[in-house]
Amino acid sequence: MTVTGALAEAARTARAHRTTSLLIALLCAAICAVTLLTVGGTAAAEAQVLGRLDAAGSRLLVVTDTKGVGLVTPAAVTVLGELDTVERAVGVDTPFDVRNSGITDGLPVPAWRLLGPLDRAVTLLIGRWPRSGEALVSVPAQRTLGMAAPIGAVVDGDGREFPVVGAFSAEAPLAFLSTGVVIHQGGDPVASAYVVVGSAAAARATEHVVIAALAPPSLDGIEVRSPTALADLQGVVGGDLGGFGRGLLLVTLATGGFLLALVVLAEVLLRRRDLGRRRVLGAPRWGILAIVVTRTGVAAAPGVVAGLSVGAAAAAWWGDLPPWAFVAGTAILTLMTATAAAVPPAVLAGWRDPVTVLRTP
Repeated sequence: MTVTGALAEAARTARAHRTTSLLIALLCAAICAVTLLTVGGTAAAEAQVLGRLDAAGSRLLVVTDTKGVGLVTPAAVTVLGELDTVERAVGVDTPFDVRNSGITDGLPVPAWRLLGPLDRAVTLLIGRWPRSGEALVSVPAQRTLGMAAPIGAVVDGDGREFPVVGAFSAEAPLAFLSTGVVIHQGGDPVASAYVVVGSAAAARATEHVVIAALAPPSLDGIEVRSPTALADLQGVVGGDLGGFGRGLLLVTLATGGFLLALVVLAEVLLRRRDLGRRRVLGAPRWGILAIVVTRTGVAAAPGVVAGLSVGAAAAAWWGDLPPWAFVAGTAILTLMTATAAAVPPAVLAGWRDPVTVLRTP
């Protein structure tokens, strides 16, 4: 018996014994659907929770020079932004009030001096990027300042004037900048370094590297706001949800595999005389094994497709659709479970004495 012949015989057997094929397909469909609706829901919840914990705002590391010794320099911000574990870095000075220079006794808004590439901190909406000493105004601040357009100038309490050359918007983790004005700082140091870590998992290691790069004379001279606590929480939540999902998946696959093994075993016992004749006529043991296992896989494939379709549609309807990688993994695991469940009955069929089988009434 050739491999091609065994495969052809498996397909023919699957079509001939439609009841058993239907049972195998239904069991595989149930495994897929239950997995997507239970374990898949857990996987979707895990992905959502970890995504929220890994948002930019939760990956913000802030190091403040409390003694004003000039730690956050242009060179330091450049070095921090080039670290492998850092998404972006910018220097932010202590805020101060500014007013519209063209309106006497106008309302004030906060202003921040920024050090480093401004496009890493804010998005330019209109106008151009400021040069040193020039400013961008947010839309809310523009209304407060009484500016019809983002042009003109703002002035601080000491009478220093900063030309406004455009408008900006800011998003997490620097969304607080959207309440006021940002000024492009020259070469002078600023108070704080705002560092967005690439991932929460790298927060602890990045914190040590950032502090070493700033090289404070003593740790008493800096204040650190670190996302390491959220990184630890991410690990705990991911571990708990992942462990629960893996346990539920193993139970589902084990139960489905056991039922599939019973169905295949029942078919093998019903077809024992047919399989025995094949052995007498010269079919090798591996041929019988291939026929039984492949026949199970052929019947399982449409069930997997149907189960994935129903399970994915129901999960999407309930808003808990797992990642597509999980859906593909479910299909592969179900097919592997079906073929693995067919192996013990196939071994029994292939290694029984064919003469004894044929003598059995």
